[in-house]
Amino acid sequence: MDHPTIYRLIVLHISCIFRYPLRHIKRSTRCLCPKGTPLWLLILVLLSAQASGGKGIEPFSADYAITRSGLKIERKVELIRSGQHYHLTASTRLKGLGSLTGIGTVVEHSHFQLHSGRIRPNLYTTDDGAEDSNRAIRIEFDWSSGTSHVHYRGTELTMPLTPNVLDPLSFELMARIDIRQGVTEPLYTVHEGDQLRPYQFVLEQAETVTIEGQPVESLRYFIDRKSSRQLYYWLSPKLDYLVVKLKQLRKGKVKAEGVLTRSSLNP
Repeated sequence: MDHPTIYRLIVLHISCIFRYPLRHIKRSTRCLCPKGTPLWLLILVLLSAQASGGKGIEPFSADYAITRSGLKIERKVELIRSGQHYHLTASTRLKGLGSLTGIGTVVEHSHFQLHSGRIRPNLYTTDDGAEDSNRAIRIEFDWSSGTSHVHYRGTELTMPLTPNVLDPLSFELMARIDIRQGVTEPLYTVHEGDQLRPYQFVLEQAETVTIEGQPVESLRYFIDRKSSRQLYYWLSPKLDYLVVKLKQLRKGKVKAEGVLTRSSLNP
């Protein structure tokens, strides 16, 4: 298993109400609504529960327990702010027997600012600390020239920037901001280093997620990336739409699954 596989499977891998037409929404066996309550009404309530006039996002930290192919993985995410500058960090490391594989901790950094309520990344990096720089990714966003300067697994690239493009870490934060503001199914362009890929959040259904024995209301989204791997996020309105659960499948089989274990955000 190479290092990029771990973080890509985990990170890439979560207008008005109903800006996009809702697809047929299945009623989950773990649905939050009382019997007979229309599911669309529940989702409307959940989406509007945390709606506010704020355009920013507050610093936070969150820990996740993830399993992939029988391996236990610990993921820590933290956002800090210094004036108008934000620094988002995510560290992913193998636990238990997986720690004996020699694979180091994968650390991602996203440096960005907010412009008119939109995230504008300045720098994204990911590295596992190994001397082999062919596994590292670095994306410098040069907005003045409209280009990005990329070091991607040993290759130097220059790629054009499109308006509002995000990096592989900050798109989750942008989704939280937009969904909080009432954009039901946001669509983003994410710079993955070697390509720009569309990320469409597709609202599927409301579910409860059990965290440390406590039920947490959430909305399940399919993150359509035009990929052979299917990525799902569960976002909690009461936790400012933080990702509380994630799952990735390929050909119908679960490849990775994780759940929130701790967060600085209070319901």
